[in-house]
Amino acid sequence: MQTLSPEQFSVQAIQALQQAGAIASRTRALSLSPVHVLYGVLTQKDADATGVLAALGFDVDQMQRGIKAQFDSRQMVRWHGDDRNKEEGRLDPALQQVLTRALDEAHTAGVHYASTRDLLVSTLANPTAEIAEWLQTWPVDVATVREAPVSVYELSAATVAEQRQQQAEQAKSTRRAWAVSPIFLGLLATMVGVGVYLYQSAEPTPIAIFVFVTVGWVVSLALHEFGHAAMAYLGGDYSTAERGYLTLNPLKYTHPMLSIVMPVVFLLLGGIGLPGGAVYVNMGAIRSRWMRSVVSAAGPAANGLFAMALALPFLLVSDVSFFLEHFYFWSAIALLIFLQITAIAFNLIPMPGLDGFGILAPWLPMSVHRMLAPLYSFGYLLLIFMFWYVDAFSSLFWGFVWVLLLQLNVVPELVEIGFSMYRFWM
Repeated sequence: MQTLSPEQFSVQAIQALQQAGAIASRTRALSLSPVHVLYGVLTQKDADATGVLAALGFDVDQMQRGIKAQFDSRQMVRWHGDDRNKEEGRLDPALQQVLTRALDEAHTAGVHYASTRDLLVSTLANPTAEIAEWLQTWPVDVATVREAPVSVYELSAATVAEQRQQQAEQAKSTRRAWAVSPIFLGLLATMVGVGVYLYQSAEPTPIAIFVFVTVGWVVSLALHEFGHAAMAYLGGDYSTAERGYLTLNPLKYTHPMLSIVMPVVFLLLGGIGLPGGAVYVNMGAIRSRWMRSVVSAAGPAANGLFAMALALPFLLVSDVSFFLEHFYFWSAIALLIFLQITAIAFNLIPMPGLDGFGILAPWLPMSVHRMLAPLYSFGYLLLIFMFWYVDAFSSLFWGFVWVLLLQLNVVPELVEIGFSMYRFWM
């Protein structure tokens, strides 16, 4: 007798056999028989067997109900050995032949495991009395079933187990990819700790405001770039996880000189929150133009949410005297909000290389992209030149910043005082 194992059958075939066992138990049959297997096969709605039968014009649901009617009309009692202890674990000989023939069908087709179609063919090739009775109503031709093409190819149990293992490993890897970096948590703890010190101290050391605002700016930089990376991942660019962009680790987004030192220098010189970090997004992997625009907008949106969180006390409390009680702390908060607003305003300028242009880029014709290509290299320098030498542009920019700041109910004088205290050495 051939030894059988689950690895020799597809997942749907195993489910069909399990269903066959369940119906045999419900009808109190003494053992499992081929007609139970046929019933189990017909219950697998999205499998090869039912797909072929449906393609041949049969009503699978009615076929299934026809067999069930036979079960309901009489008890299906099949073979069982006289010595039950001796025969325990063995199969009905007719059923053993069905399973063996199903494996032979699969091997003939060059497959190492039997599908529900193989089970269907094997039950119909040498029908038992019950199946022969059923065939009088449903004249299924075995050769036609064997040769008919199918659109669904069932997977073996071993393959499905391997896929589930791979999915589990991928899910575990994804969870690690989304884990919050200890570096980010350390920066956040530093910001909170220095903030508590500023809040409680009547005359804090001048460097405390510098540390609070600078660390807070690096935190916002991480949030900004995480916004881009998270939306890119959701849009289809899974490389952002591989690069560590989903961890909020600012070192993954930054170059020490260009991404931290230079923005701080510009902050000291002009009070502008320049974008410092960068994530490399494969826009070709993003599913739609809308999602590409969302990826670009996600960075400024993160700055906006951070600014809103910081500005919540200003929005809730209209009494200015409240903020004078812990003067140094609220000046630092106001300055940090101001920097978020400048970062949003700067990033939304529709200049190649900035997020504002990235939002529009998916919708622009290629001719426009070619025309603006030189600005990808020199656009940043052009903007700096305009800030310093084009008064109309500078006035428009700062006017927009102050309008947004006033909408958050932030006291302008606190921003100015916070900025003067930020440059504690001057």
